[in-house]
Amino acid sequence: MTFDHIWNSLTEALPGIAAAVPVAASIILGGILLNLIIKRSLSLLARRTHLTDADIIPALKALRWLIRIITTILVFGVFGFQLGGLWAMISTIFAMIAIGFVAVWSLLSHTSATVILVIMRPFSIGDDIELPSENVKGRVVDLNFFFTTLLTHDGAQWRVPNNLFFQKVLKRQIGKTTISLANQLQNSAPAPLPPPPAPEVTAITKAKSTSPDAFPVK
Repeated sequence: MTFDHIWNSLTEALPGIAAAVPVAASIILGGILLNLIIKRSLSLLARRTHLTDADIIPALKALRWLIRIITTILVFGVFGFQLGGLWAMISTIFAMIAIGFVAVWSLLSHTSATVILVIMRPFSIGDDIELPSENVKGRVVDLNFFFTTLLTHDGAQWRVPNNLFFQKVLKRQIGKTTISLANQLQNSAPAPLPPPPAPEVTAITKAKSTSPDAFPVK
């Protein structure tokens, strides 16, 4: 391939490239504006629902990457790249993910429950909570997309499914040092919190005070 052949090819392709540049620039600008609008909308939603910036970061990152992928595909399409197969592959992947979520509905319910817990914040990391109906209690030390970990006073751990909190009565005692659920969700290790204090032994004392030997014999 000679230099003249390369120059002729570029000369022939130049009008098409020049015509595609404004369209591509418009697509990129639209992606940037859409990203700003979504970020602004999520910030307003966070302020109205008393959420923190850490609460909306996961959703913001996911939407940002989705916009980038779609924008990149559209820009390549404008310059003549055949991306029909790529669109079909992405659609197939999303369909498989949707089918997988339906097939494992219980996992989806745990994940949805986790998102609601992060938004509603019925408790925080460091709180002492109790589920009386399940005879489960302890200090909250960790949260992931499936379980909440409770640490008992004797060092044992309870792994409570996240969707269980929406079906049972929850007793909460706010801890002295707490961490938001959204922040802990981004950590891979449990929070380094001490276990709750051991319950006071009052039943034995009460039994002794009410026993027959405690009363004088006439």
